[in-house]
Amino acid sequence: MQNIDRELTTYLNKKINSKNDFLDFRAEKTNYATHGYHDYPATMIPQLPKLFIEAVEKFKKIDSVYDPFAGSGTTLVEARLHGLNSVGVDLNPLAILMNDVKTKLLDSAQLETIKGKLYQDILFDRELFRHGKSDLIYPIFKNIDYWFKDYVIIDLQIIKNQIMKITSKDMRDFFLLAFSATTRYVSNTRNNEFKMYRMAPEKLEKWNPDVFKKFCEFTERNIEYNKKSPKMAGNVKTILGSSSSTPEIADNSFDLLITSPPYGDSKTTVAYGQFSRTSLQWLDLDVMQADLVPKLDSKLLGGKVSSKKLHQTGSMKLNEQLNEIARIDMKRALEVSQFYKDLYDTLKEIKRVMKPNSYQFWVTANRTVKGVKLTTDEIISELFDTLGVKKIAEYNRNIPNKRMPSKNSPTNIKGKVITTMNKENIVVYKTL
Repeated sequence: MQNIDRELTTYLNKKINSKNDFLDFRAEKTNYATHGYHDYPATMIPQLPKLFIEAVEKFKKIDSVYDPFAGSGTTLVEARLHGLNSVGVDLNPLAILMNDVKTKLLDSAQLETIKGKLYQDILFDRELFRHGKSDLIYPIFKNIDYWFKDYVIIDLQIIKNQIMKITSKDMRDFFLLAFSATTRYVSNTRNNEFKMYRMAPEKLEKWNPDVFKKFCEFTERNIEYNKKSPKMAGNVKTILGSSSSTPEIADNSFDLLITSPPYGDSKTTVAYGQFSRTSLQWLDLDVMQADLVPKLDSKLLGGKVSSKKLHQTGSMKLNEQLNEIARIDMKRALEVSQFYKDLYDTLKEIKRVMKPNSYQFWVTANRTVKGVKLTTDEIISELFDTLGVKKIAEYNRNIPNKRMPSKNSPTNIKGKVITTMNKENIVVYKTL
């Protein structure tokens, strides 16, 4: 098996060193197939899992791919494009919806038929309401009037009502995902931000989006992606829950893991919960009531501190860096400690579900907290080492497309900023 390790790393080295910034994929489109259905924070570009799958397939047979942090579905879509079975886990119901929709190709003719009727029904119902000939039950969630104008609320509810009448779940979910993108666009949030920031008063006064038109734009775009997508094959399963506890997955289940975990707790790094809030509240998914959506970030890695002491781990790097942060700010050190404790619980579960001699590709980034750089790539490697998972290679790439700030102001002092994450580390592991 060491020969395969050497052949795999030699192939990757040759490929990656074939040109400068090979891993940045600057000239390549990232929205092919179904990848462009919906925005999501800090998405992994599809060229990475494509590269990883095709590299491993050159040297060994693989049937199954696992992503314990499924996010927007990049890994699962690429697995299906390569005809592989796949499983993805995520705590965010919006991520699960995205994975479910993006990994299914629908009949184009049937989509067009349902779309035509849906558009007609929306316009007809809107006219009835405007003439006082139909009733409308308004959604109820906290601060809805703060985030949405009155007419926007009405139009969104009319669109949602008609989507929910579609009998086919796959078809209904397809249009719900376009509806999800619409809710965020037509809200009073600043559309270039992933966090929830309300527009400035002068901009808000002039903000009068055409809700139905925007829904049609997202729908038409996704229909075109669906039509042009290459064929998909292989079974796919999504699991709503924590990847630190997956009893529904048997031991030794997967040949390959490809993932990009959160870079830190959601409250202070990438705000997955805040980004998803408008969508989840409007979608009113059974798994998460609208009034609980704002608490999503607290359920993610590091979201809830469970100890007043720093967690001691098998990573000397982490222990040193936590102690350094603690000398500056104990509260932040405890939050960072909880994040890595939760991550370690996930690593232990990953070791269980991966087959012996399977490969893992992790796309991570090293963030800075209180001026202390947290070397997540080294930390994960040291933690994995205690579990019998060995690092066999590492590569670096620039972050040109993740829509993340290269600098931020953690002190909130005007003009005082620090560099955050502008590079990613791609680390290859082997499960022994």
